Amino acid sequence: MKLKYKILALNVAALFIMLMILGPIIIKTADNYNLLNILNYLQSQGDYSTFYIEQYVLNKASNIFEVPSIMESDSSYLCSYLNKNIKSRVQIFYGNRLLGDSEEILEENITIRPEVAETFKGNKAYIITKNKNRILYYATPLNIDNRYNYSLAFIYDLKDADNMKAQNISMFIVTGILAASLSVFFSIIISGKITNPINDLTKSAKLLSQGNLEQKVKVSSNDEIGELANNFNYMAKSLRNMINQLKDEKDKQKNFFDNFTHEIRTPLTTILGYSELLWKTDDIDVKDKSLFHITSEGKRMLDMIEKLLELSRLKRFDFQINKCDTNLKVVIEEVCDSIQYKLRRYNIDLKLELEDLSAYVDPDLFKQIIINILDNSIKYSETSSIDITLHNKNGIKLRIKDYGIGIEPETLENIFEPYYKGDKSRSSSIEGWGLGLSIVKEIIDKHGAKIEIASGKNKGTEVVITL
Repeated sequence: MKLKYKILALNVAALFIMLMILGPIIIKTADNYNLLNILNYLQSQGDYSTFYIEQYVLNKASNIFEVPSIMESDSSYLCSYLNKNIKSRVQIFYGNRLLGDSEEILEENITIRPEVAETFKGNKAYIITKNKNRILYYATPLNIDNRYNYSLAFIYDLKDADNMKAQNISMFIVTGILAASLSVFFSIIISGKITNPINDLTKSAKLLSQGNLEQKVKVSSNDEIGELANNFNYMAKSLRNMINQLKDEKDKQKNFFDNFTHEIRTPLTTILGYSELLWKTDDIDVKDKSLFHITSEGKRMLDMIEKLLELSRLKRFDFQINKCDTNLKVVIEEVCDSIQYKLRRYNIDLKLELEDLSAYVDPDLFKQIIINILDNSIKYSETSSIDITLHNKNGIKLRIKDYGIGIEPETLENIFEPYYKGDKSRSSSIEGWGLGLSIVKEIIDKHGAKIEIASGKNKGTEVVITL
């Protein structure tokens, strides 16, 4: 795990633990405080109610011996009266008998609740149920003239307390989520300030290890990270000074061999194709034509090898262009004639529409351009026909169009990059774009011309060269 996420995880974990510990404590404390207030309220109401009942009975009784009968007859009334003032269910007990109930539910013999039984021992008592809808049972002794002992009980619905507890839990959850969000936000900012310089240094070191020697880390502090960044910049500068020339030479050698391998394949294929044809035919014209193409391609290959060897010896990558007035129609027809064998092998029809035009170009390199483009169309487009047109409209334009599978947009964007391979060419049985089109682009640029490629999936590909 990255350091940034470790800091973030640590802060969130610390906050989560704190909330898990403090949350229940705070909620429990608030609930206990609320219950204590309710209990104190019932205690004060209990004291007032016992005094009120005692005075009511004594004032109504003509003598002390009438107290039991008055309690028997008036307990329900007293409970209803007190219920209106206290907002709680009120009961009066005598022994195991329920004398009065504010809800008018009287049972002669019931099971005495523990808090009621405790009052006959002279104690006040309460019980809070643990079920979902909590109820507080509170009972206090009711002594009349120190002679008759009764029990005054309150049954208080804690619905409001439960609602307040639920609200506290919801508020705590919302507060916790908000606190966690703020913690994540500020942790990201703080950890970013700590780890961003390290990430920049790591990325630069990785790019440097991959051969990108232009890396330089911005030094924004005077601490250990800043010192490390300064040392890195010094190391990168030293490596650039020592390696750049060696790297250039190595890249040139590698590109030389790659270029040679790619460019030599096409003439060899043509030579082999016509060589096979010589073995299979007795037609003198076909043999003469085959020998002509074999000789022509052999000379072109020899010329190409000589140029590549010259470039290698002189450590140069640019092509030596020998421009002259060249009949483009003748060059195109020669190329098309030389690839007839390959076209038949791939079952491709070739349609030509050529004006008789000439331009100041290198005929061999221009021929190489056409061969490379046609070679790609034949091998990779899966087309059944290729159209080649040459006309002079706003400049001399050569169009080569196939009707195959087309080129993916991401491939099209990088089509002229050296050694780039599109998806179609990733199979080991199919040659990639390699240097072919990058060399085409270089030759086009050397001629001061322009090349454009338009393509769409399953819509074919059109290459337009404007001289």
